[in-house]
Amino acid sequence: MAFDEAAIRPIIGLLGMVSLGLAFASKSKFSKYSAAFGWVLVGIYFGLSCTYYIKIMDPTLILMTGAAPFLGIYLASYELKVNNNQKKGTVPEHMKWLRGMIFFAGTPYLLVAQIPHLNRIAIIFVAWQVVLFMKWTGSGDVQLGDFIVKTSEQPGNEVLWESWNGNKWWLFEQLPENGMFVELINSDGGFIGINFVLACTALQSIIIFVGAVLAVNTNFKSKIRALIIVVPLIHVLNLFRNAGLIWMHSNYPNWEWFGISIFDFGHSYASKVLSLFAMFLMALVIFEILPKLHSNVLGVINPILKIITPKKNS
Repeated sequence: MAFDEAAIRPIIGLLGMVSLGLAFASKSKFSKYSAAFGWVLVGIYFGLSCTYYIKIMDPTLILMTGAAPFLGIYLASYELKVNNNQKKGTVPEHMKWLRGMIFFAGTPYLLVAQIPHLNRIAIIFVAWQVVLFMKWTGSGDVQLGDFIVKTSEQPGNEVLWESWNGNKWWLFEQLPENGMFVELINSDGGFIGINFVLACTALQSIIIFVGAVLAVNTNFKSKIRALIIVVPLIHVLNLFRNAGLIWMHSNYPNWEWFGISIFDFGHSYASKVLSLFAMFLMALVIFEILPKLHSNVLGVINPILKIITPKKNS
């Protein structure tokens, strides 16, 4: 079993998120130090993945992960500075909310991504529902195939889950992006050319909303009402999205637009635009239910707005 920096990075991230969680829950004036420590570690966690994205030449993620350590240091210094300016060591509500959101959203997702058993359960759970939905609507007779682990980017380095000799309780090696997936096959056993990965579960979108709602300082009933609206809606929309992509790919395999296949067009462009629009509408609904969430978001982005907004002359 290989052991490399991939084993250290998630531990750094987990420690950072736990530090933010402790700072969120604590009323002590020393929570600012725990928060500052957490922001630095979370920034390092994302920054350490920059080398991987350089390797696969993804400019967007290179920029984002490369900036993460600097953003972590900025947030740490901002925590200390703002806390020192507060009377009696009280914490600005938007900073306390941001600590909790990262903890509630980041910790579960990191654990699912890092524990192969949880990764596999999440993928198969949603993929099975997509297959069931397609059969129920008559849009396709698709079945789940084998669960595969891709150990490297090199061709031929794909093994069955049962044959994989890696640790299935904690990932001690660097797998490629989407290194675990379940194959989708036709009822006759033929491959349709689509694999179902963790990103297809919409877990990331769901957990961001869950983290944002749970961290708001408001009554419990309002939080439950918001979660009842958001979580099932995102899940159902994601089932429609996945089923639609599979149906388009199966029925229009030769369709192209400027060299882009119908699957790539639907997956990389159309569905992302629609998803952003849907999340925007859901955010408006949640802001109506939880006004404090809206004020917290504005409090977090206010320093950025001050930087990018030109000052008016007196």
